[in-house]
Amino acid sequence: MILRTIAELQSITEEWKSLWRRSPGATPFQSPMWLLPWWSRFGGEELHSVAVYDGGSLTALAPLYILRDEDESLGLLLGTGPSDYLDLLGEADVLPALAEADCQLWDLQQLRPSSPLLSAPTPAAFTESREEQDRCPILALEGELLSTHARKKLRYYRRALEREAPLRFETANEDNLDELLTALYELHAARWRQRNLPGVLADDIIQSFHREAARLLLPEGALRMHAMRIGERIAAVFYGFAHQGTTYYYLSGYDPAYEKRSIGSVLVAHAVDEAVREGCHTFDFLRGAEEYKYSWGAKDRMNTRRTLIKA
Repeated sequence: MILRTIAELQSITEEWKSLWRRSPGATPFQSPMWLLPWWSRFGGEELHSVAVYDGGSLTALAPLYILRDEDESLGLLLGTGPSDYLDLLGEADVLPALAEADCQLWDLQQLRPSSPLLSAPTPAAFTESREEQDRCPILALEGELLSTHARKKLRYYRRALEREAPLRFETANEDNLDELLTALYELHAARWRQRNLPGVLADDIIQSFHREAARLLLPEGALRMHAMRIGERIAAVFYGFAHQGTTYYYLSGYDPAYEKRSIGSVLVAHAVDEAVREGCHTFDFLRGAEEYKYSWGAKDRMNTRRTLIKA
């Protein structure tokens, strides 16, 4: 079945949630809580999402859309851009449905090695190309995660922050979510202003998208936001997600006045500790090869871009 309108896609939201919950390896980026807010801000006009049913039950969903410009057409997965992982949900070969669409090029980005969209055979209608796209450092939450020296440094930096004022952490809930998001936007912008750059959260539309997605992910148990208060003031915010035993570190913001006291490292250490406490087996640092990720022992996993062109 091809879903061609947002109303059709919204009508299967509960089935979509159920499929997302039971699909091994699904991430928050494939959930309706993330992708429906994304579509309302960044989507085009032409959906071409492939829904597969078996016995009346939704068993696979490939959320796709098509952009058109004069004689050219480009097919993409919903979420392209701000989503670190893109994919279909479930196990199905949806590429024949793409071959039947009036679309010259399908650009399938940010696919993990396990993606069914990588293992599906290329239909005769297409030629294809593949390329490595982004590194995603992955940390297995087992054994000692840091050296003795690194742990001592973290304790030193935390004590240095505590000398400023009492330090405490709080986690996002319905009552404080808006406050934490506002603090995240302000602190993230403050860091980037030091580089004379706006930062990825500067745009009002981006902020609106994350505010809605966070509100929808929170009651599903998939949002992970931790704020660090020094005294009564929020000095740092961790913004991430969790699903199926993995915590995802999307981004953070912190007061640059505390940068020399490694407030960012103390914040990440708290998020890692929380992930371990919850019983998570993986801490995913998502896209980007920043050095601090590897200091935890994270190992790269490469995302792949698969392009299908009508022959």
